[in-house]
Amino acid sequence: MCKYPRPDFIKEGKGFSIVYFSKAIKFLIVQGALEDFFLDSFDLKKIDYDKSVERLISMHPELKICFIESELSIHDKNDDVDLSLQQTELTTKVSVSNYIIELRFESQFLKDIFLAPYEHLKTSKKSDFMYNELSVFEDKRNLYLCSNFKILSKSLKKEYYNLQAQFANKLIEYYHNLESNQWLCSFHACAVKKSNKTYLILGDSGAGKSTLTALLCASGYRFVGDDLILMDQEFNVYDNPAALSAKQSSWGILSKYYNEMHEINESNRTKGKVKMKYLPIHSIQKNLPEKHKISALFWVDFNPNTKAQLKPLTSFNISSSLIPDTWVNPELNYSELFTNWLIQSKGYRLIYSDFSSLVNVLDEQL
Repeated sequence: MCKYPRPDFIKEGKGFSIVYFSKAIKFLIVQGALEDFFLDSFDLKKIDYDKSVERLISMHPELKICFIESELSIHDKNDDVDLSLQQTELTTKVSVSNYIIELRFESQFLKDIFLAPYEHLKTSKKSDFMYNELSVFEDKRNLYLCSNFKILSKSLKKEYYNLQAQFANKLIEYYHNLESNQWLCSFHACAVKKSNKTYLILGDSGAGKSTLTALLCASGYRFVGDDLILMDQEFNVYDNPAALSAKQSSWGILSKYYNEMHEINESNRTKGKVKMKYLPIHSIQKNLPEKHKISALFWVDFNPNTKAQLKPLTSFNISSSLIPDTWVNPELNYSELFTNWLIQSKGYRLIYSDFSSLVNVLDEQL
């Protein structure tokens, strides 16, 4: 057995390769000499492979993490938790598709950060719909997501955003009447649809993804989701029932397109110190739950001194930009499936300074 694990697979793109290490749960994008090394690594004997990896790590110490087994387990370990200790006195009900879901929170803080995007789904009605419940509670170190006294997921308090994603996953499953789903991946992105083509909108935090998405949805595009988009094994992405998060800096321009912005209260949830409102575009557009195929990926680049344009990205640039911000199911067959999809995906840098000219460019080129 080799001292250092070999890659589980290598997928060749145009001028680069994607290498995957399942024990480390790491993707590595390589070109040139590094690409040659990994492509040839399967032909090396164990002792030669180990020596070669040691030389590689001495020259590229940042690669050592790829050869170390991850502390993250593929399956959550939720043992040794006393569920009788949970205090979930703050409750509210939401209506999601055919479900009435009772949401329970241990504190007002947890209620504020988890419920805010779903306030528009709150209901007081009793119905014959399917009923379920989700609880969020905490101990000194962790946060827990629980359903019917079964722990679904947990995260460190300082990494509460991981549990927010799991909370959103469950609501998406209820929204689409899915019992449970082995998701292929989740994107930190928005998505819109027009003329039967669906576009993923990506970018760094603060790049304006949500604002652009809302403006497009006021200009003939259908809303798919904001902040988190889930993809299944057949490469379908699903409507996310959460409202779109609008930072205070966008309230002025969005109010010109959505009268609802004047009526929506400022949320108790903030992003850092930034005030937020949540715009329920699915409700405004009266959308029913749907799933979609992605046609292209857009990276938002707002530049006040540049005319609107779409610049095609290479497969290398798409992969390098998408992988770091995407959760991929660590099961080997899912990771390989995702890599195959990624290498074939089309992507563009969406550069604009004026929204109206951007819409014209999109309509002309897409």
